[in-house]
Amino acid sequence: MNTHLDFCLALHRAHASLQRKLDDELGLHHGINFDDFALLNLLAQADGGRVGIAELVRPMGQPQSAVLRQLIVLEKIGLVVREGANRDRQAVLRPAGRALVNAARETADSLCTEAVESITPAGLATVSEALVTLARTTCHAQDRMSNPVNRPDATRPSAA
Repeated sequence: MNTHLDFCLALHRAHASLQRKLDDELGLHHGINFDDFALLNLLAQADGGRVGIAELVRPMGQPQSAVLRQLIVLEKIGLVVREGANRDRQAVLRPAGRALVNAARETADSLCTEAVESITPAGLATVSEALVTLARTTCHAQDRMSNPVNRPDATRPSAA
């Protein structure tokens, strides 16, 4: 038995189950899914409701093209607007988006409270700390692997 793999599989099952529940309830009550909520929530927490599109990639855990497609849909329904050009392109939360994310936050908070209510506060703190560490560790590993010099398949220059 691989306890590390078992942990990651259990984490995946828990995430999938929670996301499915959040998608269903947020869709039913607010017309958005959990990924939309997460993106709108990031914008709502940002200074002025404005974030560079490239800066949304890591916290959303998606490639920039997927984040852009998601923003286009949210823009079409009047929740966000994209401003600027090229590398300075930003996503800006519109008033309708702020109102929606505030209402949806209550739904999401209620569902998340229900999901974790059987976990003791100490257990919840431990799991939360472990997940923050896991996220930080995997982000650093991903950064190292995105550098061509660090990839296992990269050819290294020979010492002269």
